[in-house]
Amino acid sequence: MNNLNFGLTIPAILMVLLVLIVSSLFPELSQTMAGNAMTFVTTWFGWLVQLGSLALVFFLFWLACSKYGTIRLGDDKPEYSNFSYGGMIFTAGVGASLIYWGIGEPMYDLQSPPLFASANSYAAAAWSVTYSMFHWGITGWAIYCFPAIPFSYAFYIQKKRTLKLSTLCEPVLGKHPLVAKSIDLIAIFGTLAAFASSLALTVSLLSSGVSELFAVENNLLLQGSIILLFVVVLFAVMLLGFNKGINRISDYTVVAAISFALLVLFATNTPFILNNVTDSLGVMLDNFFRMSLWTDPVQRSGFPQSWTQYYWFWYYAYLIMMGLFITRISRGRTIREVILYTIFMGSFGCAFFISIFGGYAVWAQLFGGYPVQTWMSEGGLSFAVVSLIQTLPAKNITLTVFLIIEFFLMLTTMSSASVATAMLTTNQLSLNGDPDNRVKLLWAGAIALISFSVFLCGGGIDTIKSLCVVAGLPMMFVYAILAKQLIKQLSGDPLQEKNTEESFEYQQVTP
Repeated sequence: MNNLNFGLTIPAILMVLLVLIVSSLFPELSQTMAGNAMTFVTTWFGWLVQLGSLALVFFLFWLACSKYGTIRLGDDKPEYSNFSYGGMIFTAGVGASLIYWGIGEPMYDLQSPPLFASANSYAAAAWSVTYSMFHWGITGWAIYCFPAIPFSYAFYIQKKRTLKLSTLCEPVLGKHPLVAKSIDLIAIFGTLAAFASSLALTVSLLSSGVSELFAVENNLLLQGSIILLFVVVLFAVMLLGFNKGINRISDYTVVAAISFALLVLFATNTPFILNNVTDSLGVMLDNFFRMSLWTDPVQRSGFPQSWTQYYWFWYYAYLIMMGLFITRISRGRTIREVILYTIFMGSFGCAFFISIFGGYAVWAQLFGGYPVQTWMSEGGLSFAVVSLIQTLPAKNITLTVFLIIEFFLMLTTMSSASVATAMLTTNQLSLNGDPDNRVKLLWAGAIALISFSVFLCGGGIDTIKSLCVVAGLPMMFVYAILAKQLIKQLSGDPLQEKNTEESFEYQQVTP
């Protein structure tokens, strides 16, 4: 534990806990202030995050196709198979939230549709799955992917053994201790807050399912027990090591999730789902730039601010976790591979699950006779998701399998978050980039504690979600700094040509 940076660890945890305590003591005031802060950010900078995020997509594709794309990150062969590599990126980025929102977001879009459609109309139905795939698609995965490039370059090419975000920004910003500390703390705060709220949503879903299965009260004790189970299982995973633990669980979870999705596809109205996803892909391809830049300045429906801009800022707040985790598993990969695998594996995986679960939810609401929107309004989204899963054959067995898959999807994300925050707060990383298990377990415990505090604080989740958006704003500007510094390093590094040539030689001899 001597290798742990307590100067970052303790203040970051205290910041999140302080927010939760204040939101518990003054729930209405804190939610109002956080909501006002979020409104200010989206009103004044929402257009910028949409323009900047679209520009980031073009930048990454340019980087992947340029001569810099062939630079190999490290001297070794890729550590993981293509399936394991893509699976770990996917599970780290989506967790259990994908199916949760894959069902929930199309229902919200039906009720309050985008681009001037009428509520619960056929036009709204056409946009519902389309917008869900868009929000979990190329742009979001580009935001996730980008920080992995400068982090990986610093670690594997420049051989830096500390990966604080401020260190990467230092050549542009200069050495200012207060600025550096602020950048690192905001980055950790965003990661902790974003992940803790995601974990809290997952625990809410799992507790609703367990309550339905075993006819027990869905209370704080049940929710706390589920969080404790996460920590215990994660402890066992950490003892197995990264390759035998996170890697194996990620592989098995991805296979199980795909199998379950196929079960839903063929056990429900398969023709509708397949036709709906085809139509949704067409609508998205036809309107990608319109959706990317739509700010709705005239009608002011609030849709771009509440959904698109919210997602993009949320992804920026998550940058440390995804950037560092992708760095950990990318040794031996080229920059091109990191970019293309992250963007396309992530986008394709999300589209696959959203098209099936979201498509079934739309069919169930419009044609199947299942009141999904009523379930949402009366019992909340977690209750609606559980109720929809129970419409499938062998409902109790199906729900049990679903809850197990959701548990392990979130476990892999929790493992990734523990690894990433441990990497950020480790003074000197080992050559394989894997932090000390005790540090990872410390962060796993901290994340679990913060998540449980969300339930203790009642409305704290709304406050902390709003603050995630606020935390994402400065991270957007950090991206610009990292992009400038990365281009400067790639174009001026004398090792660049050597790395490119070695990568070419490696490709020639590798079958």
